[in-house]
Amino acid sequence: MRSLSVNFFQYAGVHSFLIGLLPFFIPVLLWQRDASIAVISLFVSLTGIGFLISLNVWRILFNQANWRLIVVASFVIEFLLVSSLLFTEGNWFLYAAAILNGAYNCFYWTTQRVMFSAMTVDSSSEANETGKKFGDFQILVVILLKLGILAGAFLLDEGSSLAVVMVSLIITAVSVICFCRETSIASLSSINRVLGRDEKGTAPTTSVFRFKDKYNSATVFYLDGIFLFLESYFWVLSLFLIAKESVMDLGIVIVSLTVLLSVVFYFIKNRIDRLNQQKVFVCAVVLYAISWGLRAELDMDITDYWKYPVIVLIGFMTTFFRLSFNKRFFDNARENDSTAYLLSKSYLSQAGIAVFFGCLALLAYSLDDTETVLPIVYWVLAPVSLVYWAYLTPTELSAKDVSNLKLSN
Repeated sequence: MRSLSVNFFQYAGVHSFLIGLLPFFIPVLLWQRDASIAVISLFVSLTGIGFLISLNVWRILFNQANWRLIVVASFVIEFLLVSSLLFTEGNWFLYAAAILNGAYNCFYWTTQRVMFSAMTVDSSSEANETGKKFGDFQILVVILLKLGILAGAFLLDEGSSLAVVMVSLIITAVSVICFCRETSIASLSSINRVLGRDEKGTAPTTSVFRFKDKYNSATVFYLDGIFLFLESYFWVLSLFLIAKESVMDLGIVIVSLTVLLSVVFYFIKNRIDRLNQQKVFVCAVVLYAISWGLRAELDMDITDYWKYPVIVLIGFMTTFFRLSFNKRFFDNARENDSTAYLLSKSYLSQAGIAVFFGCLALLAYSLDDTETVLPIVYWVLAPVSLVYWAYLTPTELSAKDVSNLKLSN
């Protein structure tokens, strides 16, 4: 039987390349089709709703240990998303693509988190190696995501939409065949044994939104989805505008930034587990807050000479924060004996996304000025990001707290 770690890294690696090939460029594609900030915000809000709807289906399949269908669905939905974005026009098709985007995010990211959590729980290593394991995962993602971005940027810049679809189709077909082999399915099915089935059943209940623990996880979960989409949509759009609206230049900027950060990131991920976690996290949150202030300044009149050094600095601050936060999240999830913690993050984060970006769409409709909206959003969220401090260190979790770390009824 193939090891779970092999399945995890292959699954995450293939999807990382596919994301770089096209989904990474979604905000750029929308912008090129004359979508305003309001329309992009609405697209993100509908993505959150699509995620929430799809998560109910994912939970049913997980409880049935139907990993063949979970894996196949993640690849097929990604292909349908790519096709819908490149070959359809009009608002109704755009909104349908947003729902597909949410479904893809659900099946990929939820599956990835559950696989990673099961891999760390099922290993013989101590909990304090989670940071290193996540760092190894990030290095793989960085390499394949950026290769996908370069390939996608080149093909889109050449107007080769059909080539993007064909590459996606070939990778999807090969991946489905490989992951549907009995050895892979048997390995993936062990996840249910390691984590246990979802103890709350397959249907979502209002208890999900009453989730509480001593780490203020619910507050942070609501917040984190918002920041993730601001990074992956609006910050990417800001970089696109800085790159003079050239898809190829955007790809080069992203890849160059990654190369510069990879060396620093390699040394950090090998040491983060041995550092004082509370101090590291406090420092990471402060730097993250500063990064949003720098983003706001970049959208204003900062001279060209300083733009790219500032972009590198923002990239470092964000990467350092994400490594620290995800170590904390998976260490916390590791202490729980079910998937409740992982699913709670998905439900609460996507609810926050749907509400926040729906409200942002209304604000943007009233202003409808990119140069005004984005700096305002970045400045407002700079101090708001300090709320991450509420996420206390999981190493303080007691045995009694572990037994109580469940969705409240």
